Amino acid sequence: MKDFTKHLIFLLVCHLFLIGCKTDEINIKGRDPGKPTVISDFFPKEGAVRTRFYIYGSNLGNDISKIRVSIGGRDLSVIGASGDKIYCIVPRQTTSGEVKVVITGDDGKTIAEHVFTEKFNYETRTTVGTLVGKVDVYGNSAVVNGTFEEAGFNDPTWMLFEPNTNSLFVVERSKLVRRVDINEKQVTTLITNGQASFKGLQTATMSFDNDTLFIVDDNGQNNKNFVAIAYTLRSENFRRVHPYLYDRTSYACAHHPIDRVMFFNTWWGGGVMKAFYDPALGGLNSKELFRVGGNNDIKTTIHFHPSGNYAYFLEGGCVYKSNYNWTAKELTAPIVFAGQPGTTGDIDAIGTSARFSSLYQGVFVKNPAYAGQADEYDFYLCDINNHSIRVVSPTGEVATYAGKGSPSSDGKKEGYIDGDLRKEARFNKPSGIAYDEGRKIMYISEQINRRIRTISVE
Repeated sequence: MKDFTKHLIFLLVCHLFLIGCKTDEINIKGRDPGKPTVISDFFPKEGAVRTRFYIYGSNLGNDISKIRVSIGGRDLSVIGASGDKIYCIVPRQTTSGEVKVVITGDDGKTIAEHVFTEKFNYETRTTVGTLVGKVDVYGNSAVVNGTFEEAGFNDPTWMLFEPNTNSLFVVERSKLVRRVDINEKQVTTLITNGQASFKGLQTATMSFDNDTLFIVDDNGQNNKNFVAIAYTLRSENFRRVHPYLYDRTSYACAHHPIDRVMFFNTWWGGGVMKAFYDPALGGLNSKELFRVGGNNDIKTTIHFHPSGNYAYFLEGGCVYKSNYNWTAKELTAPIVFAGQPGTTGDIDAIGTSARFSSLYQGVFVKNPAYAGQADEYDFYLCDINNHSIRVVSPTGEVATYAGKGSPSSDGKKEGYIDGDLRKEARFNKPSGIAYDEGRKIMYISEQINRRIRTISVE
């Protein structure tokens, strides 16, 4: 009897040991191979980018490397699993569609596969993100070339998008011109102050075939002995600089999109100039067409509508509109289109009832809602001191498009926050803006955050 009892105790100990081993196996692998894997439901049924997405069932396991979840063929980021639940994040550019779950074993063979009959509805939304750039804990940064993880900016004030290479040209005012290669995720320096006798690089514009980059210089002179506009060519990888026009100090230029006539401004009296070929000089000369904002010494920037029918001038807190005379190939004296000269504020309204604070760069963006109308473009512009992106309709209606989100008790408008255009996103002195029409992405450069931000549909 004693031997039988000892034998029974031994069997019980062995049984408990085996159970413990099996339990440890389940805890490690998270799935009991002796039981079926059941995939039963998903939640939520609709959502936008960064939505938390769950798959429910039983015996699902906890090894996320063996779990694949997709919506409409787009893989989700699987964050965790706990046997009866799989936790995912909906990524950018997901589409509505069928939800599919595949779980594999250690041998790579499929253990369970399920496609839900009910589909997930992806809700697109436009949000602010960050492309490249960083600051230290004190808000400082420096000019650093390299990968997007390494690169830094000092004063990115003006931008152009170049579609052929999916790149940005970024002017750091009075210093240099950088290239941001979005495909390769690399930032390089193209041109520095001092090349071609540059005194203070200001802004730039592209020819409409995107083969020539024109750069404007603050040469500090009230004569025509120094280069005011230089150019660099795609065929030379935009690295060699050539003189284009000798003239007085300038801050901005713009090429007419059809006639290829160059217009630029001078600080002296705020004059808007037209470049023309002068046989007596055997090269380019210029003449003043009119002055913007009176006779003050001001820095006007020039932005042509894609049709070439008119241009906007940005100066201070005011948007001027100048029609293009196709016969004379000249811009006409402008009118105040939105805002008021010499007055600043932050008011969304129509025309001269609106208020801005320090405008610098803007870009035209086609609005599908205007299809078939005489003007199909809105004008988006950086309102620097209001830390926001504003939009002006063809009829002069001004609205705040992005920024000043995440309200707090300090009452500040500025900051660095990505997210929803108005509810969350914050900028800090945005001044440069460019648009990729093909991908529908807007790029914003900031003087204080020293970053290149994005506005895109996700």
